[in-house]
Amino acid sequence: MRARGQILVAAVLVVGLLVMSVLVAAYQAHALFLRTRSVVVRETAAAITADFERALAAMLALATRALFNYTRFSDFTSRFEGYGLKPGDLDSAKLVARRFLEEWEAAVRVVYAEKGAQVEWFETVCALPSEVGMGEVYVYDLMYVSWYRRNAGSFICAGLNLNLTNAGFYGWKKVLLAGFSLVIVNAAGSEVNVTARVDNGTLYGNLLARGWVEVYYREAGSEEWVKAKVKDVVYEGFGNYRIVLDGSLPAKGWVRVVASDERGILAVAEVSLG
Repeated sequence: MRARGQILVAAVLVVGLLVMSVLVAAYQAHALFLRTRSVVVRETAAAITADFERALAAMLALATRALFNYTRFSDFTSRFEGYGLKPGDLDSAKLVARRFLEEWEAAVRVVYAEKGAQVEWFETVCALPSEVGMGEVYVYDLMYVSWYRRNAGSFICAGLNLNLTNAGFYGWKKVLLAGFSLVIVNAAGSEVNVTARVDNGTLYGNLLARGWVEVYYREAGSEEWVKAKVKDVVYEGFGNYRIVLDGSLPAKGWVRVVASDERGILAVAEVSLG
């Protein structure tokens, strides 16, 4: 009897160990599945959000180029004439942007259909960061463009709701502010100093490598803007640039600086001379 009792206890222990081993293996497999799924979900959500931000920036680039010089950038602006884009008309650019974002929304649902993507973009209000130096300003009605002043900027604000139902991911929400701002710090003689920022006030250091900048001036009493010949552009760090001209600015009048980041978003700053 004693021997049979020992055998029974041993059998129970062995079965218990086997059950525990199976449970541990199942837990580890489930944990690995959750970690793997979590990584995939995060990557998918990040990819869709990044693509949405690119779409917003592209629409702001379209609007600013149509405002500044529709004909000059016709290789880009003419593609949206069928959407109702009009030269120099910000309201038409907003309508085009809304239609484009609706089509982007539909395309995302198709591309990520296997993950059960439910995506919806929405208009909201964004406060401009204090670093931009434009005061207490809010971006609403999708876009805000303030040009022809010392502190100039172009911004777009919208939000994104996202669910990935087949991955059990719900409630992703992100509000995005994309933009480009330019400040004329000083303009005299043959030099113009500017500071460039992007999005939430991040100092922009790629104006030379990926963007571009132009300088125009108008003498006092004249209505004609003259494009200055830029001799050199020096990046001095922290978003600051020194633009050296081939010749001098007039003692009195106006100077205008037009700049673009690599996304094609324009900002046009202007200040009086003398």
